[in-house]
Amino acid sequence: MSHASRFLRTGLAAAVSLAAWQVAAAEPAMSTMVITAPAMTDPYRVSTDARTPQLPLPAADGGAFLKSIPGFSVSRKGGTSGDPELRGLGGSRLNILADGANILGGCGGRMDPPTAYIFPQAYDRVEVIKGPQSVRYGVAPAGVVRFERDKPELIESTVEGFASTTLGSNDRFDLVGDMTAGNREGYVRLIGTLSDQDNYKDGDGNEVRSEYHRWSGTAIVGWTPDPDTRIELAYDRSDAEAAYDDGRPLDGTVFDRTGYTLTASRRDIAPWLSEVEAQVYYSYVDHVMDNFTLKTPPTSPQGQPMLRLGNPDRRTIGGRLAAELELSPTTRMAVGLDYAENRHSNRGGVDYREQERSRNAEFTDHGVFTEVEQELSERSWVTLGLRVDRARVESLTGTDAAPGFYADAELGETSRSTLWSGFVRYEHALEPQPLSLFAGVGRAERAGDHWERRFVFDLEPETLTQLDTGASWHGDRLSANLSLFYGWYDDYILIDERSGQDKVRNVDAKTYGLEADMRLRLTDSWDLTSTLAWVRSNNDTDSLPLAQTPPLEATLGLDYARNAYFGGVLLRGVARQDRIAEDQGTIYSLDIGETPGFATVSAYGGRELFGNTTLTLGVDNLFDRTYAEHIQRGTTEMLATDRVNEPGRTLWANLTTRF
Repeated sequence: MSHASRFLRTGLAAAVSLAAWQVAAAEPAMSTMVITAPAMTDPYRVSTDARTPQLPLPAADGGAFLKSIPGFSVSRKGGTSGDPELRGLGGSRLNILADGANILGGCGGRMDPPTAYIFPQAYDRVEVIKGPQSVRYGVAPAGVVRFERDKPELIESTVEGFASTTLGSNDRFDLVGDMTAGNREGYVRLIGTLSDQDNYKDGDGNEVRSEYHRWSGTAIVGWTPDPDTRIELAYDRSDAEAAYDDGRPLDGTVFDRTGYTLTASRRDIAPWLSEVEAQVYYSYVDHVMDNFTLKTPPTSPQGQPMLRLGNPDRRTIGGRLAAELELSPTTRMAVGLDYAENRHSNRGGVDYREQERSRNAEFTDHGVFTEVEQELSERSWVTLGLRVDRARVESLTGTDAAPGFYADAELGETSRSTLWSGFVRYEHALEPQPLSLFAGVGRAERAGDHWERRFVFDLEPETLTQLDTGASWHGDRLSANLSLFYGWYDDYILIDERSGQDKVRNVDAKTYGLEADMRLRLTDSWDLTSTLAWVRSNNDTDSLPLAQTPPLEATLGLDYARNAYFGGVLLRGVARQDRIAEDQGTIYSLDIGETPGFATVSAYGGRELFGNTTLTLGVDNLFDRTYAEHIQRGTTEMLATDRVNEPGRTLWANLTTRF
């Protein structure tokens, strides 16, 4: 790292500290907490603060953030840009939204999943809806992840903000700034993030190629002519580069994204119409991967460097119109329609900027949905939803003589699907016990995505039908949630790299499991927390386990908070996974072998310094264990026999202020 970079880091960190001292002295103390595992809001939903310090080390991208939520796993390929999955389901089975907008990557090997373009602390909160228990946000068998920014509600001239800096092992440095200024007629909000890290070492002291450098900037302008009307324009810009482990021949040297979002909403239009919201968005991702920018390329027998470079891009445009209706004091309805279109193209060569792009495919989706919530009594209600999508994909390459980007598709070949999704859910709150119960059945139908169609263009849509049930207890000293699910897939889209098999084919499968969390107040200062996530899935067609299913995982934590001081310790245990199907899996990872179990310990401690300013110190993997997660590595283009080990002992410090 250059002396100039170190000077910039030191100056930026000092500026954040100085701002904290200047603006926070007169503010009331904020509630202090380090998130070790976000608890379920309901048995089918999790909502968590994106800016509260987390254990382990505060996340640099969306995938790393989701890993702390029970039920999530991440397919690691380096220090950033991991591919998340929920309950063993990821890729297009998990819908990722950034302030309502779809983000799609371009790399055929999933080097840049949607979460690679998401900077968690640039958002206020993250909501996860598990399973097919909503139809508002597209077709998503695994669930929906919404990274959301809150809308300012200002009644007088106000300046408010958030600043955070993180320093850690392996030269980790993060800086986040967020400031909003405005009054009752409008506001301006500016958000900026920086994050970078050098290569880390695993528990055995072996260096893992994992350095990255990331930045993002957001500008938001809002107009609120009256308390019930809002028009907001947001502009997002970001870029990054990331070195990946030695098992991948290419690094990600450009993760360039430009996004625009225009949102208009009106509340309290009529006694029966509580809100109408319209949104349009544009997102353009320009991704470069090569083997020479961040490392020395291989050479030919003649000693010449063998340079490789690919430059895929993805342009996504879309829109949404939705309304909230109050049909009666006990009946609420949401109706809406949405549209999304994305186009993928590619070019390559060291002189790629001088080359014309080759368009590969264009995807479009039109959807309409409705959800109705009906109160049956003071303590019970039922929610129903129905969604219909018309999906279309057109191949823009290929001829009768030579295949194009899609191996078996001709130029102009089109695949169309009508997709039906829906759910019904019953919820009941007991009295006087602080216990609530729910049970639901949902269906989600999904068409094959860009990555899956590369091998078989005209795939059958896959359908998940799933039963979900659970319970929540929220007492004075004990809060607990339990979620159970059982689902069966018709025409699950399986990636199969076994010799003599089709690379992509439809199979029937079953999946079932549970998630649970608990917080017990031991004393006024001590809390005991615990989480559990378990899933078991089977490929019924091949009589094999369904590949890329995560093992049993549990955490046990002890947290302390008294006066201005707080601290805690977290034990994470992961079981052995021997239920595998070698060379089968998903678009982002294949099963490559069994994995042993492991356990790690992390700890944190901190203090409220003054006002809304908090200093947190932490250590992850306290005992410097060497281990690797089960979900990772193998892909349809780069089969690997070794896993990427997780970081060894990692020290970090975080300073956060709100003003």
